Amino acid sequence: MRRCCTMLLASFTASVAACLPGYSSTSTASLETETGASTTDDAPTTVEPTDGPAMTSTAAPVCGDGQLDVGELCDGAALGGKSCTDVDPMFRGGTLACAGDCASFDTSACTGQPAAPKVVLNEVTAKAVTEGPYADMGAAIELFNAGAGAADLSGWKLADDAALPPDQTYVFPPASTLAPGAYLVVVAQSGLPFALEGETETLTLADGRGAPQDAVTFAVADAAASYCRLPDGADAWQTCAQTFGAKNTAAAPETCGDGALQPGEQCDGAALGGQTCEGLGRGPGTLACAPTCTFDTSQCGGQQLAVALNELESVDDRIELYNAGDQPIDLTGWILTDDIIDPNYDPMADAEKLVFPAMTTLGAKQFLVVAKGMNPGEHPFGLGAGGDTVSLLKPDSSVVDQVAYGMDEAATSYCRLPDGPGGTWTVGCQPTFGATNQGP
Repeated sequence: MRRCCTMLLASFTASVAACLPGYSSTSTASLETETGASTTDDAPTTVEPTDGPAMTSTAAPVCGDGQLDVGELCDGAALGGKSCTDVDPMFRGGTLACAGDCASFDTSACTGQPAAPKVVLNEVTAKAVTEGPYADMGAAIELFNAGAGAADLSGWKLADDAALPPDQTYVFPPASTLAPGAYLVVVAQSGLPFALEGETETLTLADGRGAPQDAVTFAVADAAASYCRLPDGADAWQTCAQTFGAKNTAAAPETCGDGALQPGEQCDGAALGGQTCEGLGRGPGTLACAPTCTFDTSQCGGQQLAVALNELESVDDRIELYNAGDQPIDLTGWILTDDIIDPNYDPMADAEKLVFPAMTTLGAKQFLVVAKGMNPGEHPFGLGAGGDTVSLLKPDSSVVDQVAYGMDEAATSYCRLPDGPGGTWTVGCQPTFGATNQGP
């Protein structure tokens, strides 16, 4: 076997390379440039990507040899630099391990309670979306995260065949995520490789390994406009009004729009049946009627009280929000800050604030945990151990909620008991970020 080496002389720019069988001089130079080291007869060739772990080039990955081979997520103590908090930000620490198949991580020794996502099929139309942001984009399938944690959908699969044939399966691209209480809509123009055109169809949603996560069988005639779960994420399916990317609603009765209150209608135009915001428990405000002849409570003043600061701690600087209402809340443009809000507060002068990005939604009875950091959806300020104030504002800077704590009160967990705006702030709670609060 010929020895492969490259001599790089300081006074010359040329290099001389002789290659091992199976490698060209071009590939050898490329490997040298990337690794900064030459290869030998006795050592495997190692490529170190700038953004990932070293991968050892072998004929086939060998699980259990303690080396991270191509095709392995981990191997023994070789974890690719990952920790518990890298796998799920809800973990506070602990020891990450590698599962026996080298294809997944073992988080049994991680500490903390991770928030669990629950992604389900939520709405489908077999024909086309006719209104809203997905109009004229063909058939559509909506996913909904009914869980408390964000879901990574990278590599997940969607098909109208439970066998998931490659030519009839939509694969979600890398970095596809779905926040708690949020929706994701796949339309025909996104590249759906199948059509919903039989008498009945069965949709299957599977994770990256092909394990089924949800499925629904329906008559295509029922999905001519929309077939959906009502309410979002529930077990029951029925014909619905088209609301892709928003809360599901029942199909409007045929009499809807005539201005008269008929059976099956909550309201019709100005006919509200004598109901008010206060009567619905929404506080003061103006009750209206939606085009589907259901109550529109968006102008009821009590709505804003549904979202509250719910738990915080000053070690990792986590802040939890909770939506105690029965409708998702759009947090786009809302502000989270550690400033005390008074008449002189100027959001433009507040350099250390979080402005929630577009499409941030907090689902009904769901939690949102905001970590400290500089990424979208993270807050850049710290929570002082000696005491601090946290404020949640609407885009117009009106205060939704504000809480102050004293010395060491948030060292473990400072939380509302019970969850939501009616709860009492309590010192020494058990850390339950992303889940129901628990007392000391």
